[in-house]
Amino acid sequence: MLDGGAVQVGTEALFDVVIGVGDGLLRSQLKRTLSIVDHIRTLDSHPAPESAIRSAADLEVRAGPVLVFLALDELEPATAASLDAAGLRAVLLVADPARVDLSRVPRVPSAGILDAGALTPHTVRECMRRIAIGDVPMPPSLAQRLLTACPGSDARRPPRLTAREREVLPLLVEGMSNKQIARRLAISPHGAKRLVGNILAKLDSPNRTFAVTRILREGLSTNVPAHAGGGATGRPAVALGRSGAAHDDNDRGTR
Repeated sequence: MLDGGAVQVGTEALFDVVIGVGDGLLRSQLKRTLSIVDHIRTLDSHPAPESAIRSAADLEVRAGPVLVFLALDELEPATAASLDAAGLRAVLLVADPARVDLSRVPRVPSAGILDAGALTPHTVRECMRRIAIGDVPMPPSLAQRLLTACPGSDARRPPRLTAREREVLPLLVEGMSNKQIARRLAISPHGAKRLVGNILAKLDSPNRTFAVTRILREGLSTNVPAHAGGGATGRPAVALGRSGAAHDDNDRGTR
């Protein structure tokens, strides 16, 4: 099992996928695209996020980790809460990454973000490939906005983190969920949730997106995985990806 929640078969990562999109045209386009992506093990489609979440939760109990594709504009707070409660991860579809209201990026266990206007087998396949290695991909235009949205990061004092919290920093950068962090550190999921919440509070970050951005920009972790950095440029992984994939994770430490 890979950190991104995929099953490794040979050299390919396979995912169980559930679609929960109300927009009929977008749902049909996404279903057609996913049906020809070779990273898909099973594919289920629903006209509403709520029914998709219920189906995905049942599938995860029987078959293991599931990716749920949801449209950002259709998500209500209660829906995000039910996704979180079920322990599921979502790939969010956004209509216009360059203009999306950053405050509307929901606090959900997001595996990545895709541009709904640029869905192709290649972009979806690349998104899922990056998820499988622990990245949380998103369009570069949105990633750049998130980078610049961190207020006054250069003038901030380094946060006072405990030794245990510093152990968690590279795991956040890898895109691990609270459950995965708990397994890695041999602690309870509640303990992992508390650690992540403390880190977000100390980094003055509303969600994991901003926390990981600050960790990378300010070099707060000296044990960051190789794929999370930008090599000699020192740019975070949010700027990487051949298909417009980048690095993000949006939940408030509740996975």
